[in-house]
Amino acid sequence: MNKKCQIFTPDGYVKKLLDCIQYCENIYDKNILENSCGDGNILAVIVERYIDDAKAHGLSNQQIKKGLSKHIYGVEIDPEQYKKCLQKLNSLAKKRGINGVRWNIVNEDYLKWECDRKFEFIVGNPPYITYQELDEENRDYVRKKFSTCEKGKFDYCYAFIERSVDSLSDDGKMSYLIPSSIFKTVFGQKLRSYIKPYLQEIYDYTQDKMFDDALVKSAIIIINKSITNNEMIYYDMANEDKIYINTENLTNKWFFTKNNIPGTRRFGDYFQVAHVVATLLNEAYVLKEENCQDINEFYCCNGKKIEKKVVRETATPRSLRYKKREKIIFPYDYKNGKLIRYSTQQFNTQFPGAVNYLNDFREQLDERESDRNALWFEYGRSQALAGLNKRKLLISTVITEKVVVYMLKKKCIPYAGMYIVPKADNKTYKLEDAKEILESDEFMKYVQDVGIHISGTSLRITSKDIEEFKF
Repeated sequence: MNKKCQIFTPDGYVKKLLDCIQYCENIYDKNILENSCGDGNILAVIVERYIDDAKAHGLSNQQIKKGLSKHIYGVEIDPEQYKKCLQKLNSLAKKRGINGVRWNIVNEDYLKWECDRKFEFIVGNPPYITYQELDEENRDYVRKKFSTCEKGKFDYCYAFIERSVDSLSDDGKMSYLIPSSIFKTVFGQKLRSYIKPYLQEIYDYTQDKMFDDALVKSAIIIINKSITNNEMIYYDMANEDKIYINTENLTNKWFFTKNNIPGTRRFGDYFQVAHVVATLLNEAYVLKEENCQDINEFYCCNGKKIEKKVVRETATPRSLRYKKREKIIFPYDYKNGKLIRYSTQQFNTQFPGAVNYLNDFREQLDERESDRNALWFEYGRSQALAGLNKRKLLISTVITEKVVVYMLKKKCIPYAGMYIVPKADNKTYKLEDAKEILESDEFMKYVQDVGIHISGTSLRITSKDIEEFKF
């Protein structure tokens, strides 16, 4: 896990982190903590500023030496980076005429570090580790110890943020470089509620690739424990824009916008939005046009015949964008609008060609983490199938520059993106209306507000985001 933590803070952002909490002057008697200090990128600048301020106030080198030991704290879990950090700080202090500092830098796990001290300043870049990357031991510890991580698939940095806020003095300030997805994710809701009372500023780098080896988009949050009002400032660093926001208006997902919601009709009251089928092994089911021949009652793919009755048209936003035609093995049927599942014997008897073709992938099919009742030849997840046998719209989960919505036929079975169908009691709007709504400028502005930045100008949205849009 340690190596995953090692995405160090670029030099340009170190200055920003410290400037935002005014760690510049009158700091020689203030406690500061950097709780995931790596090889000392941030601590080195902290030490430089501390020495400069102390000398400006007339302190001797001996007094500065004591102050460095007393007021500057750091925590680093990785022994190798910890040693590099101490070497860097010793070298820096020596150049300034200060030797033998007994640094308060510890080689420990910050989340387990026993320290009750409160700090006037906390600054840092916590580990960017997802729930999936955490081992069971750390998941269990964090879930039991930190309230923001009690439920759901939390990110590891949530615990760092919670403990840091808790470690601030009553007038303490904190600047933290965090994944901007925190503002929008479902499992970040409790963390957002935790920091909201103390939130003073957000610097959102929506277009910057801050770290060379990480796709994550980042933001700097400024926490002020002594804050007395509900107003915070949001800085859109890409557009050089500043927005004053009442934190009382920050509820579920956090919107940072001057735009007003354009309407009062909720899209999800008229249309159902859901993710499409998940085969969990597309290469077994999806048939590329260039690899298939149409021969009477069969499609001949890679030298094997597959019954046409078990094959349907398919699509993804990407295939439609590039006008690529594909088909998909569909090991189900519909009767009177209801999904029909075959038994193994029925499927073997009715579609021996498809069985023969799928058997080439049998080992991989058996290794999928499929639904408990799924048979070996069925899709890994079948939840979406009940609503797919009708005309529908298809939209990508990733929006870049503009929203594109595709109209699909009743028998088309898409395997990527989200599909949209009218609700049973919707007598007001047709699919054509839904397409027009979702391709409107108003919806694109909404996507820019609610979407999670993933790379460049691309934003990820969810089915719930679409359903919550008001027009």
